[in-house]
Amino acid sequence: MFHRSPLVGLTLLAPLAAKCCSQSVSLLQTLTDPIPRGVHVGPTRIPCVVHQTWQTHQLSDQQKRCVNTWKSKNPECEHRLWNDTEIAALCQEKSPGLIWPIWDGLSPVQRADVFRYLVLWDQGGYYADIDVRCHRPVADFPVPKDVNMIVGYEAGRRLEEAVREKVDFSRVEQFENWFLASAPGNPVLLRTLEIIRQKFLWKVQKTIDFTGPGTLSDAVHEFLANSSEEHGIPAEISRRTGQYAGKLSFPSESTYQFGEWKAFLFASGRVSTGGYASGDDPAENVLEHMFSGTWKRGAAVIGSTHLMLVSK
Repeated sequence: MFHRSPLVGLTLLAPLAAKCCSQSVSLLQTLTDPIPRGVHVGPTRIPCVVHQTWQTHQLSDQQKRCVNTWKSKNPECEHRLWNDTEIAALCQEKSPGLIWPIWDGLSPVQRADVFRYLVLWDQGGYYADIDVRCHRPVADFPVPKDVNMIVGYEAGRRLEEAVREKVDFSRVEQFENWFLASAPGNPVLLRTLEIIRQKFLWKVQKTIDFTGPGTLSDAVHEFLANSSEEHGIPAEISRRTGQYAGKLSFPSESTYQFGEWKAFLFASGRVSTGGYASGDDPAENVLEHMFSGTWKRGAAVIGSTHLMLVSK
């Protein structure tokens, strides 16, 4: 059983568990030639389906090129493109007690953030932003076949607080949310949704900290702390007081297990451009974020900033 705080468990988990567990889907998202049942590639517990979302089903040429990399490299997988109407319907049907009550208070970007956590919690599969290119088939992702979650670091080392502020991260050890993979029912994603609901009531409005990588990182780090006592409070104290200050608390390219759930942590070099990686990250990335979005301050220059600050 995934551990959560008593407050969140009592106030937020019950409505979602009671009202958000139906597995039926009656939406109109576009599918590309569904593959006959029985064909599966990639980690055995993660469904072979790629979820993406945009405002409408009409994509720009650049977006189509990115989307086609997922289709062409993963012909065995279903591809589902969800528009704004469809993600709203999914939320209303699957999370009537937890997220739907705050839906009208979310911006379009925040709704897209919520969608990725909810659709993977409900259906499982792979999520990628519309401006992410797939460089390697999911069948060839360098991960163990028995993992049921994949998430990637956004930087190759733990950032100093001053650096974190300069590059506009929410956390010193941040996980990206432009790509995720999971089996259905992931407690980390449920926890992410719970925290979003709680932060809404706390009046948190900055997207990266409210629905974005900050909140996802909080939920992942909570899971990781539960997975290993040796990486708990004493280790965090040592990092805050100088010892091992720049090292990631949980090394990348590794699997961490708590209960039945096994999470594999991609190094930042696997899921990002070279400017995000540290010197010891793998040279080959499996996907690449093109950073087309402009909602995040400094998005156009953040990669080059990382090249100077992170690759020490």
